[in-house]
Amino acid sequence: MSLQIGSAAIVGWVARGIDALQSRRDEINSLNVFPVPDSDTGSNMLATLSSAYEEAQKADASDVRAVTAALAAGAVRGARGNSGTVLSQVFRAVAEAASGSGIGVESVQHSLKLAVQHVSQAIANPVEGTILTVLRHAAIAAEEFEGDSIEELADTIADAARDALAKTPSQLPALQQAGVVDAGGAGLVILLDALADEVSGRAAAPVDLHVDAPHVATVEMEVMYLISLADTQAVEALRERLNPLGNSLIIAGDAGNAETAQYMVHIHTVEPGAVIEAALDFGRPERIRIEVLDEPETTPDSTRILIAVVPDGPLNDLITSSGAIAISPTPAPTPTSTPTDRAAIADQEFADNVVTKALTAMRGADEVILLPNGLVSDQELADIEFAAAAANPTLAVVSTDSIPAGLAALAVHSAELPLAVAAYAMGEAANGTRTAVVAADVDKPLTDALTETISDLLAGGGELVTLLLGRGAEGVDIAQVRARLDKPVEVVAYDATGIDELVQVGIE
Repeated sequence: MSLQIGSAAIVGWVARGIDALQSRRDEINSLNVFPVPDSDTGSNMLATLSSAYEEAQKADASDVRAVTAALAAGAVRGARGNSGTVLSQVFRAVAEAASGSGIGVESVQHSLKLAVQHVSQAIANPVEGTILTVLRHAAIAAEEFEGDSIEELADTIADAARDALAKTPSQLPALQQAGVVDAGGAGLVILLDALADEVSGRAAAPVDLHVDAPHVATVEMEVMYLISLADTQAVEALRERLNPLGNSLIIAGDAGNAETAQYMVHIHTVEPGAVIEAALDFGRPERIRIEVLDEPETTPDSTRILIAVVPDGPLNDLITSSGAIAISPTPAPTPTSTPTDRAAIADQEFADNVVTKALTAMRGADEVILLPNGLVSDQELADIEFAAAAANPTLAVVSTDSIPAGLAALAVHSAELPLAVAAYAMGEAANGTRTAVVAADVDKPLTDALTETISDLLAGGGELVTLLLGRGAEGVDIAQVRARLDKPVEVVAYDATGIDELVQVGIE
């Protein structure tokens, strides 16, 4: 009978957990029906656990506190998805409860209680029938345990978690309808079984995982990033900013002190730009990851559309991922040789005209927001407004005189706001964006010219630099440009092959 476990057993537990999740990842993925059926819970938990393990390998193996702190830091930095972020808080709690000599019964009891607190605070709207429910029952069982054997405690915790997992379908209608247990809870049970296996040497009983999960469409994106926050007030302030922007919000920290604590932000949203922009008021978001949870589908309820004018090329995908329809500007006229040619070309020019494209895109919509991005003439804008009035949709034109300004406007669009209010907010964002271009005939190295241009713009303030790289700018060293700047700012670059300039620069 063991009274406590040391660093070797802790790392061994994580290694066993990785093996167990690896072998049952597809099973867990198949259970994933809540909050979004994106079939990645097993993969996310495995990735989070692997990140924790890799970090622990760098720590002093003789120091339990160092090992558990490394596990927590690795889990927070590598957290993926809702379940992975919850898992990171379990390791954070283990680190906070660990003593220098090892982890005993009291440490485990305390760590599970802390884990429930951390997860409850991190999740904006806790729901019963999820991984939190399983974790809470494990914590209750640990609290009620009266022995001093770590092996018996591990078995008690695993049994309680397994019982709680079996009840999740009765607590969450989505699970009951699908006939499955909660995916995140299943992953936690597998991890707790691995702990019992490690400390006792006995194989954990297999968990019965039903995998008949239906697929349901969604239009949301998963946004995650790391950010350093000074104190709990900053955490709560960021939570208040993000809460209206989506669901499944988690802000989870590691076990660092107030000056160094990093927080993983996780949210499902249809406004990824606004989520990232909100972070800029609190610090510099790092390791930003945005994934489409499922392929968006047009529904009868989608009455407002956004149209952005950009050159054909990679910018189309960027605009589409921001929730807008990309159309190209009217091409320059071509010379004709014969009447027949002129007739055919006239037909083609009509089809290629930006007015025609805009009218085609807005067909069936009740509300339209147009971002001309400096690529639509005054006459074409007048034609679009006249045609829209005849076709019934209410049209709002946001004054965006460049593509970077258009991207800034897209980032703040809110479908929940009335058309006029949404368009006004987008216009404010566009007007607050300072822009410049680096021409193709620049007479100095591109990196030098770009650094000077950005520095000049940043003299007026700004925290986010957007670079649109045209043909010939593919080889620019963004890291070198960032290193040369006098102030720390976020620099993002996009392939914008098709623009006339070498580089377009936007500062927000």
